[in-house]
Amino acid sequence: MIVNPFRLFDPFPEVQVAFFTKSQVSDAEVGKEMKARAVSAAQIHGDTTAIVRGNESDFSDADALATGEPDLCLVTRWADCQNFVVFAPKQKVIGVIHAGWRGLVKGVIPEHFKSLQKEWGIEAADVFVGAGPSLCQQCAEFTDPEKELPSIDRRFFAGRNVDLRGIADDQLKQAGVSTDHLERIVDCTRCQSDQYWSYRANPEEVKNGGKNLMAVVLRRM
Repeated sequence: MIVNPFRLFDPFPEVQVAFFTKSQVSDAEVGKEMKARAVSAAQIHGDTTAIVRGNESDFSDADALATGEPDLCLVTRWADCQNFVVFAPKQKVIGVIHAGWRGLVKGVIPEHFKSLQKEWGIEAADVFVGAGPSLCQQCAEFTDPEKELPSIDRRFFAGRNVDLRGIADDQLKQAGVSTDHLERIVDCTRCQSDQYWSYRANPEEVKNGGKNLMAVVLRRM
């Protein structure tokens, strides 16, 4: 377990973030480590954000979660996809986003911020975002990017390789997130597959249950 990987959240002791990498842990085990009830989503590469209010423990049709409830552990899984933790200090709201390339095309990131605004009146400019390890551009190779990512600006394409991180950062900027409110861990899951589960590097391992997890909890202060 890697505890508090983002320096961005150091001024906010009420936010606790952890990575679980190269391990096959259940939500219950994550919750035990984080000392909170764990909540996760099925992650279907869509654009839906589920608002967690009560005793729900999993959501079958969401790729992002958000809550204002303290002592709930929001969990997102990834093997190469991008993963984000979101914090709105004023409203005391946390969120997680799973954003594969299909999710980027569908707009999971802007839809998440629309959900935060609708539910809590949160402005993206006031939010802090941490981005976990994911594929670098050199490892994000596609068969035909223009056909597979039809809604994406071609400036993010370099032959068959796609700057997925650049696309996400641009979507965050367009949503209104300030560049100094974003911290990205530059580790590549495929390049560093000794540290992280990676579908591109070891597909059979991932098919057999290998998933990295990001967990975040909002504590009462």
